[in-house]
Amino acid sequence: MLHTAFSLNGGWEMSYSDSAYTGKENPWTEGVWVENAVPGYWEDMTDQFALTAFFKKLKVNPEYGLQQYPMVGPAPDMALPNVYGTFCYRRTFYCQKVDAPAEIWLGGVQNAAAVWLNDVYLGRHEGYSTPFALAIPQDVLRDGENTIVLCVSNLPIYGYEGQLIAGLTTRAANECTGGITGDVELRFYTSPLRDAVIKVSEDCSRVDVQVVTAEAAQCSWAVYDGATLCRSGSCSDAFSFDTDGFTLWTPEEPKLYTLEITCGEGVLKRKFGVRRLTVEGTKVLLNGKPCFLRGICEHAYFPETVHPTSDLLFYRNLIRKVKELGFNFIRQHTFVPDEAYMQAADELGILVEVESPNNTSLEQWKEIVTFARRHTSVVMYSTGNEMLIDEPYIDHLEKCADAVHSMTDSLFSPMSALRGVEYYWDPTNLGEDVCNEPFPHNPTRMAKLSQFSDLYNSYSLGMTSYDSMLADTDKLEAWSSIYNKPRLSHEIGIQGTYTDLSLEERYVGTRVGDTKMFSTLRKHLTARGMIKKAPLYFRNSCQWQRRLRKHCFETTRHCDSMAGYDFLGPIDTHWHTFGYDVGMMNEFYELKPGETVRNVLSYNGPTVLLTEFGTDRNYAAGQTLRTGVFVSHYGGETLKDAFLNIRLTLEGKLIASQRMTVDTVELGKVSKLCQFSVQLPQVEKPGAMQLYVTLEGGDTYAENSWELYVFPQLEAEAKDLLIADAMTEEELVDALQAGKNVLLFGTKPFRSLDTTFQQALAGRTSGNLATVVADHPAMAQMPHEGFCGWQFRFLMEQGAAVCFESDLVPFDPIVEMVTSHKFAIRQAAVFEFRALEGKLLVCGFHFDEEDPASRWMKANLIRYASGEEFQPKHTLNMLQLDALLHTAVVKTAGNDN
Repeated sequence: MLHTAFSLNGGWEMSYSDSAYTGKENPWTEGVWVENAVPGYWEDMTDQFALTAFFKKLKVNPEYGLQQYPMVGPAPDMALPNVYGTFCYRRTFYCQKVDAPAEIWLGGVQNAAAVWLNDVYLGRHEGYSTPFALAIPQDVLRDGENTIVLCVSNLPIYGYEGQLIAGLTTRAANECTGGITGDVELRFYTSPLRDAVIKVSEDCSRVDVQVVTAEAAQCSWAVYDGATLCRSGSCSDAFSFDTDGFTLWTPEEPKLYTLEITCGEGVLKRKFGVRRLTVEGTKVLLNGKPCFLRGICEHAYFPETVHPTSDLLFYRNLIRKVKELGFNFIRQHTFVPDEAYMQAADELGILVEVESPNNTSLEQWKEIVTFARRHTSVVMYSTGNEMLIDEPYIDHLEKCADAVHSMTDSLFSPMSALRGVEYYWDPTNLGEDVCNEPFPHNPTRMAKLSQFSDLYNSYSLGMTSYDSMLADTDKLEAWSSIYNKPRLSHEIGIQGTYTDLSLEERYVGTRVGDTKMFSTLRKHLTARGMIKKAPLYFRNSCQWQRRLRKHCFETTRHCDSMAGYDFLGPIDTHWHTFGYDVGMMNEFYELKPGETVRNVLSYNGPTVLLTEFGTDRNYAAGQTLRTGVFVSHYGGETLKDAFLNIRLTLEGKLIASQRMTVDTVELGKVSKLCQFSVQLPQVEKPGAMQLYVTLEGGDTYAENSWELYVFPQLEAEAKDLLIADAMTEEELVDALQAGKNVLLFGTKPFRSLDTTFQQALAGRTSGNLATVVADHPAMAQMPHEGFCGWQFRFLMEQGAAVCFESDLVPFDPIVEMVTSHKFAIRQAAVFEFRALEGKLLVCGFHFDEEDPASRWMKANLIRYASGEEFQPKHTLNMLQLDALLHTAVVKTAGNDN
């Protein structure tokens, strides 16, 4: 045992003040006894506080306010009525005086604490990311009764250049979270042994250990594999041993050994793995082998507890789930994970990037590095998220990098998204030295960063996040020329889904459940007449998100210069923008409808098959389908004589296949396997195709598939039909009063909102989250599953949907566009009515003459509107038509994040 610990957990006397206290005089006057005060978050103790005299004085989170749907402006973060201020804790304890160094150890405090023992000031600590200890001077600890006072504040603390320290456990629902969040112990050291720093050499052939002692001392050491002794020796302050015969630690085989160091009566035991993450050019290597970092972005959203849990089982289940989906890496977004989180990562095998809260001071940065470096899984450090990197901050970054390189064997990434270097919020962010090719950036700042940074978390100008539909592999590759180091694509994804109202009951009894996130959404959708469709909207939004996610992952994976990514959407994280449905899983780590483990692995596995389809999936009958077939191979070894199988089906029937042997598939790069080409058959009606590709070699098996569509040439003659791209109100009314059948290819003169195939960003109040295609004769021959898939990609782009904001007008669209649930607007891209004396069919789709689906759809609607099937179900009188023409549409906020 390294030390003897006496727990000071349990009940304490407590008193409260709404202001900070930074003095050195013991502030205790009087208080009341609170059971189970330590460890404890204050927001979990409000029932106990209600029984105290200070209850009526408690202040709550100043960010807490009215949060409910509908909302049209920028959506706020979820805020909870957490208590804020300063609590003093006091208790007495008895101990037998020990002639040994002693300290008060605190396993966690939010955000700062000062300690007095027997009225002697031991010191103050600011920072909530790590445990800490304060030494007890000699003769302060008494033999018998002792009194300890802790002064704990969750008021803001400041770090770099006096700026507010902010991370995911001090934002949103965690704003003003506070308390003593870990154990409190009195520790005695009967040995000078304190710690050990373990570093693995770059080639993994040697392990170097630095023994940390309070004074010079002789130690003995041993390395065990279970009960088997592997190495042993003695040392004074440092030693090394070779790793011959050791199994290397990897995510696939997370082999751990035990280092045991003995110094007098002190024994330190530390689990470790032999592993090393290094860089070579633009590639990342794990243990000398190419490694593609397939990461999730951990947003510290814990639905039941809100604040981070210390439950090892929870983290084990979390890591098992994300590994099952092919991820090998976790970026901890401005959040230093709990000890249990990192332990689970060590044991189960997943790489971790520890990212400090924004504006962390250099002193606190070193504390974070010291705390996290004991864990094999931690291989990378970053100083924050999307902060401005200017010249003074670059100087700070260099000091942070030096700490990582001198104190650990890990890599240093300066910032997640290099604002001020590769992109900006305001043009002034880039400073004076701006180069506009291949995109606006600051080459001087980049050159300075390159002197001490190992790799970058790169924003990629939103092409793998906000604007993933615009992503272009060639452009992303060209942009890599300014980096010359490995780069991970920052926060890919960010598409949202509708909220799943069925989860409301899972939140009963939790603080999130006490918010109006579900109740006001039900009320809002009920008022809009949409509540019955909410489950359908959710399911269909998941189908849209699933397709865009796959495309985004594949585009990123196709870039040979990319070394990895962190995916923003592993789960929904509702602290952000009060309802942030960004995940491929819900917040309880359950896959959303339509998604499967098999499908995720097809684009997120170690080896991923790729094509050149991009976002164009529509073909004309008789056209030649051509695509290169590629592979991004990071699984196992270089493949020899691998089998490549290609199958193309039409409505489930095989229409083309190819089987070939690939001589060599190199490990650690994107390679072209073949060029696939086939002439498509003539068809009488549109059909759904699927290209299915597999690769087999050694112990590698990869599969992937793509949805494609074929459309015939359709000629349609307009019979007794007035066709227009746009009309005035007067022209439309006159035509309908004259008993004409009108086909309007466009939305004028109606009020409308633009459409795009880029799904709305998660959490925002604008944009569309889902589509619904009705079972309707006009869509009978269009292959669909009740929503708009890739076959609608160009029809939706640059299109529009008419708004049905008047309750006087029946809402029964043929193709519905579903806005954000945060402000629900009834929209139809295609709809029909009997109106006045005529009939009306409106289609807001954009018809791109280069797109076979657009050509077919336009002719199909003419055919439908000219035939006997054109029998609209609903009728509009003049009052209703006028209401539809003049509906008032509220403008919602765009992306303000």
